[in-house]
Amino acid sequence: MRDEIMSHPDFPVVDSHVHLYPDPLALKATPALASRFGNAPAFDGTVGGCIAKNATSGIFASLNLPVATKPDSVGGTNRFWSGYAPARSKGGVFSLASFHPQVEDKAAEVARIAEAGFTGIKFHPEYQLFGFNDAGMDDAWAAMSEFGLVAYLHAGGERVFKPPYRSTPSDVATLQQRFPKLKIVAAHLGGFGMWDEAEAALVGTIVYLDLSHTFFWMPDAQILRMVKAHGAERILFGTDAPWQDQGEVLEAFLKLPLTEPERRAICHTNASTLFHLP
Repeated sequence: MRDEIMSHPDFPVVDSHVHLYPDPLALKATPALASRFGNAPAFDGTVGGCIAKNATSGIFASLNLPVATKPDSVGGTNRFWSGYAPARSKGGVFSLASFHPQVEDKAAEVARIAEAGFTGIKFHPEYQLFGFNDAGMDDAWAAMSEFGLVAYLHAGGERVFKPPYRSTPSDVATLQQRFPKLKIVAAHLGGFGMWDEAEAALVGTIVYLDLSHTFFWMPDAQILRMVKAHGAERILFGTDAPWQDQGEVLEAFLKLPLTEPERRAICHTNASTLFHLP
């Protein structure tokens, strides 16, 4: 039955939410994070490991979301991943850029990111210790709006951090209202573990929502309800791999009673258009 489900899509599936590391760093980072999360990774966290796992999971391409935990690591992180920017990557892995709220000239850093060919930036307030609506971030959001870069936001709770959280669905909604031209993706259907608030604050807005860390964590009925109410044209398939198994998440997604056009939009068209994937 699993093989029948996995072979069903007649379009390439894009996983819009994975976390990868350069090979030497992956040897340390992946086991350390696995210990913190309390579950074994689906693969080793490397580009090669991701490509191999994609091949057995029904995934055509994956989008990496790097998180810089220090301002002085932004440059090196982005230099490495610039080879996988959507404008130039030829493999099954693409990458967004990283950023840190403590970089000195935020607008200049955003400009460098755009010039490097990236189409978006990943933000994680729990690791990076900031709030989306902190006044100090306004220059970054304004510059991203000008360059048309996507702000890919962790949203909601976090498995390895404790409340109060810095990235509630209401915080995301406020950011969107303050910067209406900013393209925003809120991960985890708008707020991990805060799905009732996400349903109230974000469903029906222009914010994109991804499906990472929703299957097996929240009721399928609520996932389906939120997807239908928000509109498939603003939903992205994502897994948070290697912290969830791509094949298992894809199988769970394909069991939802969605139409073929809705599945195609969620798994392929939306990501390809939003991130300018070749």
